Amino acid sequence: MATKKVGIYRNYYGPIPTDRSGRPLPRSEWPKKRAHSWAVRWHGSHGQRYSRSVPTRKEAEQFAEEKQAEVREGEGDPPEQMTLKQCGHMYLKIRTGLTPRSRAEHARTLKFLRQQLGVQRLVEQISPVDARRFIRWYTDRKVHDEPVSPATVNKVLRECQRIFREAVECRLIRVNPFYGIRQQKVAPAEWHCVTPDEYQRLLDACRSDRWRGIVALAYYCGLRPAAG
Repeated sequence: MATKKVGIYRNYYGPIPTDRSGRPLPRSEWPKKRAHSWAVRWHGSHGQRYSRSVPTRKEAEQFAEEKQAEVREGEGDPPEQMTLKQCGHMYLKIRTGLTPRSRAEHARTLKFLRQQLGVQRLVEQISPVDARRFIRWYTDRKVHDEPVSPATVNKVLRECQRIFREAVECRLIRVNPFYGIRQQKVAPAEWHCVTPDEYQRLLDACRSDRWRGIVALAYYCGLRPAAG
């Protein structure tokens, strides 16, 4: 019968230490004499045994504490392994209600992620460092020799956060690597003052009273003819 207790054990490697005469030391002396890492072991919901190796006791204790809560709730099984390409296809299938334009923008962001992080990269292997490097790459790229605007960078960041939030909800990963990345500050748009001739052309171009009303509203909200 599977146990719900998460255990921490030494994972020895390398040759067994010996004394001066060449005889193997007893196992009780290995902790101080033999190289080792630390293994965290637990059982899944159907009795399968899982293990994760970490270099230090502190890391093992931290991971075991997190894993213990999951095991108690019957969620001790590791996430399903899925590549970034597979995750992208799944995301576009389960996201309903997107307009054609929004779907195309999300597909474009997924394309950039595959190009920069790797088509066959496992989603669970994408770290917060990878996420920050991706956003830095996107921020530094140019389109038609023009830098990408902060508003566009923020939009891609939100799309990435949404994509990986779905991965968390589908239990493909446990933590969203894009979580915590702050959006860039966007400068407020400057008002454009039109000349009297430009303002009149706007009115003349309006083919209905509705559009004339919109132009008049813009006038009173700040899009006013320049003096002169």
